[in-house]
Amino acid sequence: MIELLILTSPPASGKTFWIKTFQEVIEKKLLVISPLRALADECRSRWGEDVTVMTPEEWLIHGNYHEVVIFDEFHLLTYWGDSFRPRMWEAFEDLSAHAEFVIGLTATFSRSFQERVELFSCHFDRILWSDHGNMKLKYLPCSYLHLSKDLMEKSIVNLKPRGTSLIFCQYREEVLEWDKKIRSAGHRTWSCRGGEAAAFRKRVVEESPPDFIISTTVLSHGVNLPVISRIFFLYPVRNTDFWIQMTARGGRTGERFEVFALEPPHGLRWGRFSNIVSLSFLYLRILKEIFLTQLEQCFLKE
Repeated sequence: MIELLILTSPPASGKTFWIKTFQEVIEKKLLVISPLRALADECRSRWGEDVTVMTPEEWLIHGNYHEVVIFDEFHLLTYWGDSFRPRMWEAFEDLSAHAEFVIGLTATFSRSFQERVELFSCHFDRILWSDHGNMKLKYLPCSYLHLSKDLMEKSIVNLKPRGTSLIFCQYREEVLEWDKKIRSAGHRTWSCRGGEAAAFRKRVVEESPPDFIISTTVLSHGVNLPVISRIFFLYPVRNTDFWIQMTARGGRTGERFEVFALEPPHGLRWGRFSNIVSLSFLYLRILKEIFLTQLEQCFLKE
């Protein structure tokens, strides 16, 4: 009998805990397929020889079949597998045909992905879904501000850093532009773009947290970050799955965090009145910081 189990739980709720649990209760060696190379490297060092961890591409070149297979960040199969990572589907179909038990771990099992998985019902004797929280944040932001592009830039430049802020850019070039702009304002920054996740992960371990982290979506999954107090979205994120994953980079252990975005979260309701109140307080905070900065400069000149 070949079974597929979809296990959903919110981001930061410990899906790696589930893998550790499977390792302890299942007497067979596990194969974990991770679409994220940096996360795969981290998992290899954490779980040792009892768990084989590979990217889909690594498995297709070097792998062998296992009776129990776990697909981490399972939702990426339908996003990346249909575009620049077609071997993700190839690995899923091949492994599913030979394994006894297949587990998909994800925080976002959307309706469209559910319909996609149902197409594979003929490949499995049973498809099960264990839902511990799907399409949800474990910790909500203490405030969410929908603001203009001009006010977004003023907020980044003028608000006094409080812990580490995370800025999501749409394009690689924007990461470099914002990194330069924020550094010129006297703040410590880290940046990360596609292909740089492994080096970034090493930096997190070896260095003290910066004031700002500027990144593309490469940091929306898998890589552990310092405590994030503010998240800035510099472009509209119209995919609810990705919005949840990206927003969940804040509040990983229950700490308070704020979210600043150019438009309301796609597919989710957010009160217009509460946004107006939040914007009013934001204006006051920016004016306060500008005044204090100018006052400080006056004292320095004297």
